[in-house]
Amino acid sequence: MSELGQYLKQVREQKQITLEDLQRTTKIQKRYLVAIEEGRYETLPGLFYARAFVKTYAESIGLDPEPLFDQYRNELPNPQQETVALPSRSERTKKTAVTPKKRTRGNTLLPAVLGIAGVIVVVVLIWLLAQSMGWGGDGGEAVPPDMNENVELDSSDEVGTEPEEEENSAEEEPPASEPDEEEQEEQEPPEPETELTFIESSGNTSYYQLENGQLDDVRIELTGTSHIDVKNALGHTFFTGMPTEGEVLTFDELAAEEEVLFNFGASPYVELYINGERLEFPLDIVHQKVTITVVGQNS
Repeated sequence: MSELGQYLKQVREQKQITLEDLQRTTKIQKRYLVAIEEGRYETLPGLFYARAFVKTYAESIGLDPEPLFDQYRNELPNPQQETVALPSRSERTKKTAVTPKKRTRGNTLLPAVLGIAGVIVVVVLIWLLAQSMGWGGDGGEAVPPDMNENVELDSSDEVGTEPEEEENSAEEEPPASEPDEEEQEEQEPPEPETELTFIESSGNTSYYQLENGQLDDVRIELTGTSHIDVKNALGHTFFTGMPTEGEVLTFDELAAEEEVLFNFGASPYVELYINGERLEFPLDIVHQKVTITVVGQNS
């Protein structure tokens, strides 16, 4: 059993709070509560849930979670350890684009080779035909004049077919460029759409996952006065204050963050926009918090 889990269990038992009571209060399954007390964080749905579950557990038994995080920071898992190194989108695009280019080059060369071979065969046949009919060499002198005239007429007719065959072969060659047109039509696979997914609510905190994107455009609009805190998972504060009606808060520095926590003292007067889309608060309470975890972040 971990020191943090033992301390939480001791406080819970001193206040005569059962695991069943704590499950109803926090909405966290009993087996996860037991895992927290025993320090088995690897059995939780994800390492990034460990801090959130411990925070909810502590608040439900009347403890301030921030001092606990500082005191037991070496015991709590680091959510960044769960990040899997994936190849960049440019590398994946190169891998998928190389094979079609090689296949297209082979398809382009084959018709050209066949066309050249066909022309060579036609020329050889004409030359053999000319040799068999006595067009070349000394044998032409033994042919009577009138026969020479006939041979010339016949040869002109036969030779005249050569340009037509060459023209036909030339007309048949352009389709060899069709693979190039098909290659131009091949587009890169579309990038996956950014998706914000609601996971669950625990206490007064709601958890979301942002997939295939970043927190590029975060905006908070006020329709009344509300206390607001915006922090990352390491406790760095981006904003804290009490803006009034009509104010608009924008955050351009959250794109590199993997987890951001929003604390709204009066949520009915707050409108939260994530990448241009308004987030509807799932809880019908005044004071509530929102935690957004970025997964599948592009490198």
